[in-house]
Amino acid sequence: MIALLRKEWREHWRFILVLHLIGSVIFGLLWVAAHTAVSPLQAWRSQLVMFGTLAAIVMPNRLVMREYGLGTQLFLEVLPIGRGTVLLTKWLAGWCALMLFFVPAFGIALFAVRDQVYLRADLAGLVALRSIVYLLFVYTGAFAIALTLRFRFVVWGLLFLFVATLSDRVQLPVAQWPPFLVAGEALALLGAPPPWREIAITAALAAGLMGVCLALAVSARGALAVVLARRMSSRARTLVALAFGVVAGLSTLIEKRVPPPPFHLEQAVASTAEPTVRVGWIDDVGGVPPARLAAQLSSDLAAMRAWLGLRDLAPVALVPDAWREAHEIGFGKAPPNQLLVRAALGAPELALPQLREMVRIVEILDQSPAYTWREDRTWLLRGFSAWWEAGRTEGYTLLLRRRADLAARLLRAYGLDDEAALRRADTTDELLGECLGSAYAWRAVQTLHDRLGPARYQALMRAALGQPSSDDGRSLVRVAATADLLAQAGLPLSQLALAMRQDRSPAPPSALRVEAARLEGTVSELRYRIVGAAPTGLTVRYKALRPGEPAVDSVTTWWAGAKTSGVLPATFAAGSRVFVMAEAFDPALGCRYRLGAVRKELP
Repeated sequence: MIALLRKEWREHWRFILVLHLIGSVIFGLLWVAAHTAVSPLQAWRSQLVMFGTLAAIVMPNRLVMREYGLGTQLFLEVLPIGRGTVLLTKWLAGWCALMLFFVPAFGIALFAVRDQVYLRADLAGLVALRSIVYLLFVYTGAFAIALTLRFRFVVWGLLFLFVATLSDRVQLPVAQWPPFLVAGEALALLGAPPPWREIAITAALAAGLMGVCLALAVSARGALAVVLARRMSSRARTLVALAFGVVAGLSTLIEKRVPPPPFHLEQAVASTAEPTVRVGWIDDVGGVPPARLAAQLSSDLAAMRAWLGLRDLAPVALVPDAWREAHEIGFGKAPPNQLLVRAALGAPELALPQLREMVRIVEILDQSPAYTWREDRTWLLRGFSAWWEAGRTEGYTLLLRRRADLAARLLRAYGLDDEAALRRADTTDELLGECLGSAYAWRAVQTLHDRLGPARYQALMRAALGQPSSDDGRSLVRVAATADLLAQAGLPLSQLALAMRQDRSPAPPSALRVEAARLEGTVSELRYRIVGAAPTGLTVRYKALRPGEPAVDSVTTWWAGAKTSGVLPATFAAGSRVFVMAEAFDPALGCRYRLGAVRKELP
């Protein structure tokens, strides 16, 4: 066997060298791109999937076709060695050639991330095991297909057709198959549960494919391989092409199993009055029929437009978004001059007051171009929308009061007074989240209404949220600060904050604390704990922030756990900035609220 391995090396060393050089260049490029990924090990995962798959397919094709295509296997068969030994020698030669690249590459990858990832033995071993099992599956499968010789391209074509058909028609994406889950995105994530079932299935498939290789090589005392190695005649190629076309055509007859759409655009219900509101849903939205909801929203927007003195409002379309949770509502613009509001319209727990608040906010923002909007006015906009809703929905004021009480307690627990919370609206929103942040803004706006009176309050809101005054040329280049508008109305920001302060001081609520712990070298881990009573339905999420990333979208954060104390499932290099937040659901508040958010910079 040693002599056969030497023979393979002499024949293929130039090919192996070129393949390894190409892999090195690809690895370097992937490593540069991985700096913005969720984990620095993403470079290794990309290398495994991209170059590893390519190399594991090309290598056996070279080894087999070089031998059988030139007919030199006939010389090997007259030697005093078995056909199985010859096959295993070629298989080992190709596998060793792959490992000659991937073993050093894996060591280099681990060395490069040593300052960013805490490399425990179980983590490195699991990544190595998953990589080897995946490569073994692809390499053995490619070896078996290569042994079909003149039919190998037919087999590859049928295989790709089969995969594409299953992925598209049966809704079984390739990424969810066990072999590809082994090398999936979770390979680069620290703390992800090991896919032992998928690893076992992939290893069993690799063993089965190895049996296919032996069967092809030794069947009929090697005669089958000799027959398969013969060149295909023109008539045979024509028949194969015809058969392949027939199979491809028949595959299109398989019924595509896709879920029925929740609505069709032509079925969207539109209001008859202006502004036009379309609801793209055929069932009830939050217990309200879509036609009734469209009419209610249109009437509500028309009343708000008259009260604030706004220009003509743009049409609004409510469209379903199956990827959003019930408390997440997004918005954007769509041509021609139409506003889109995305929400989980079919969710039974969708809160209609929150949906109506967002529609108002979208319309007001559409009246104010980006260059004339001030961030310090965001709390005034959100608070006004909640105040408007509270005046038209029975019992909503009591719910907002409960939420605002908890928001004020949380702010005090984090050492943020009311004036600072209003001035630093972005920090307050990040700390409190959508639910409590809106309720806290409502309390500020309700205080304005109570202190100023209806007439002065309306004048203030028209000046802050309506179209800018055309008789003041400064409005074209400068928008008055919210604090200046409050002072002009007779209630400066400091007095408003003082009026919002409550006399009673209830016990502080649960709060989030995050601490860094050094592991080895410059690598640290983050430990979190919830101080106070343990809330029900707790979830802790985190995100490693890139340089210059000011805002954090909760949708893009990673799940860290549901315990009151623990360690984030990742390690971070010195100087990293990490955003950690904790949320819980409270039935009394009717929403998912945020216990707090912490931005931690590791020393």
